[in-house]
Amino acid sequence: MAVKKNHLSPGLLFITLLLAGFILLWLPQRITCHLNFLFVSVFDPVLCLGRTFEAGKFRAAAEGQTVDAAEYERLWKAYQNLSAQYQALHREYEILARFRKEKPLPWAGLVLAPVSSSVRGLRHELIISRGSDHGLAPGQMVLSEKGDSVLGIVQEVSARLSRVRLLTDSSVTLEVRIRREGAELEYVGRMSGDGKTGCRIPLLSRDYDIREGDVVFAAPQPGVLETPLVVGRCVRVRPDEEHPLLWDIAVRPVEDAYAQKVVAVAVPALSLPNTP
Repeated sequence: MAVKKNHLSPGLLFITLLLAGFILLWLPQRITCHLNFLFVSVFDPVLCLGRTFEAGKFRAAAEGQTVDAAEYERLWKAYQNLSAQYQALHREYEILARFRKEKPLPWAGLVLAPVSSSVRGLRHELIISRGSDHGLAPGQMVLSEKGDSVLGIVQEVSARLSRVRLLTDSSVTLEVRIRREGAELEYVGRMSGDGKTGCRIPLLSRDYDIREGDVVFAAPQPGVLETPLVVGRCVRVRPDEEHPLLWDIAVRPVEDAYAQKVVAVAVPALSLPNTP
């Protein structure tokens, strides 16, 4: 006798499964929890085989290499600190490499010094986090972070801190050279800070052809600065009120010293701590 086979159409099968899903969705939670536990109890032997194999494999691979949470936290913090120190050293290296490429000074070393604080008012100063332990001494030139201009002069030092008097401080006097771009002739003068935002070069003869826009350089000084470095530009050139035959010249620095986060101090090689 032939057996009649019943075949469900795909549409009917889809509707049947959809209705079953809705029924399970609408069932109370206590019933679905029982169904869940029933499924686990039925298929747990099969599921345990996979878990046991994977866990054993993981323990075998990681044996002797695991750390507890406290040790992991310590290692993570140590890694982050080393990464930050590496980034700081890399930035210092880039600054030094650029400076030596643009302004080679074989006679001197350079000490990069972070600026820790500044003073404005009657005094114009920076406090930098380097001192005699790093080869700094009074009278050394302090340059911008890029190493392409003079900001001031080291005034006082301790073991790990130094006080820098900026060129705009009224107590600072510096020998300078005034030169026009494209011209070979230069004029020698003495520049002092005006106690505000600029500097002055007084008492130069009006026979000197000095005009607004001329560039002012710090004059070379043996053992301190072997090559001239730019300081600023002449922004006002007029006759001195008390001495009409002389110029009164106002200079604007090319760098805002108070905007510097790091400065470079030109230190003679013999002053460096590790120099034999």
